[in-house]
Amino acid sequence: MPSPDEPSPEVRLQRGLRRAFPIYDYVGLEVESARDGIYRVFVPFRASNMNHIATIHAAIQWAASEVLGGLVMMSALEGEPFFAVVKKVTIEFKRPARSGIRAEALFDEGAAERLRADFEGEGEAGFTLHAVVRDDQGVEVASAEAEYLVRRPR
Repeated sequence: MPSPDEPSPEVRLQRGLRRAFPIYDYVGLEVESARDGIYRVFVPFRASNMNHIATIHAAIQWAASEVLGGLVMMSALEGEPFFAVVKKVTIEFKRPARSGIRAEALFDEGAAERLRADFEGEGEAGFTLHAVVRDDQGVEVASAEAEYLVRRPR
């Protein structure tokens, strides 16, 4: 059982992301969930995240949905050395995001076990993740489909 002073998995992942990729610190990305198969991040509505029409910039929405694959890998392969790449992301913008956004993807334990088994057996694994981006009212503003590849360092 973790000690009361030990940070949650979400706090550890958020710190790691912000250290490795300062863009996430700049946009204020918060990891809200990285357990029980639910991966969710929040990005606040603020001037630095807006575009020319005062909505959340498309690049911010893309980054929020794409980082979920990284969270999946960091969680499923915790303690394992790996490097990861996104192979493809297709995103559909459905409505303007006029508030903070939450990007969420589901990746259940069965999928995580397959990822670990492929990684351990082959030294690499690929997976696809579907993400939904919603505004503060829960309205879907974008959806994304991404393909990822994770490999052991050579």
